[in-house]
Amino acid sequence: MSKAVGALVLTSATLITMQMRRSERTTTLTSLDQVADAADVLARAFVDEPFSRWLLPDPKESLSVHRELFAALIRLAIDEGQVDLWGEPVVGVAVWLERPAISAAESKVTHGARRELPVVFPAHAADRVERYAAVIRQLRERARPDRHAYLDTMAVLPEHRRRGIASHLLEAGHAWADDAGLPCALDTETPSNVAFYRRRGYQVVAELRVPDSDMTISAMRRRVR
Repeated sequence: MSKAVGALVLTSATLITMQMRRSERTTTLTSLDQVADAADVLARAFVDEPFSRWLLPDPKESLSVHRELFAALIRLAIDEGQVDLWGEPVVGVAVWLERPAISAAESKVTHGARRELPVVFPAHAADRVERYAAVIRQLRERARPDRHAYLDTMAVLPEHRRRGIASHLLEAGHAWADDAGLPCALDTETPSNVAFYRRRGYQVVAELRVPDSDMTISAMRRRVR
């Protein structure tokens, strides 16, 4: 094959990819019809992540527990935030919650957080869950005591990563938060995620280590634009 023909083939492939991307867009979940599909995407995307392996080492158990947890979270976010999807079928999901400011009258346990999700974690993981949750509560108090838009979770299936899908999902959430006049906040225990969010306007404002683990959770914020 000549260089000219090869260039033509590559150019055609690039144009097709660009056309496919233009035809796709982020959609906002407003009904319960796709809750199960979105929860399944999140569970499958997270099953091999270091946090998931630490919390629930058995992949089958992890998938089952996280499907139930994410379904409950998504139903909550439909009422109290925004859920953005990418693809048909869905291959990427971002779940945002509007979080109130912490008031002096509120319990130090809840810190004005979202109402409790159903407890779905098995007994053998209870200690790890509580250690992790205690750190998140501390970061809530230190890094985001004000009213804000909280990116509770965002994930893209492994085979669809590095195509800009996460960036599109994030942009949709930013638009929602900016329209509401809310700063954005998130917590992550993955160094590569810290770098990803930094490139998109976030700053690390606090870090804490989960006791008896090798995980450090970074709390990050983005100002209203």
